[in-house]
Amino acid sequence: MKVLIVDDEVIIREGISTVIAWEERGFTLLQPAESAEEAIEIVHQERPHILLTDIRMSGKSGLA
Repeated sequence: MKVLIVDDEVIIREGISTVIAWEERGFTLLQPAESAEEAIEIVHQERPHILLTDIRMSGKSGLA
């Protein structure tokens, strides 16, 4: 299953990406997105199964 992390703070993106051994658990971690707009493009291309997103971001929110 493909996982996409979306957060406008680099430390959060990197933390979530590294604290969990995604591949060992059978997940493919996609390149994280730093905005909702970037995430929308990735979602259309990669079709992730799981999306972990920050709700409060500049521009569009994680809920949008």
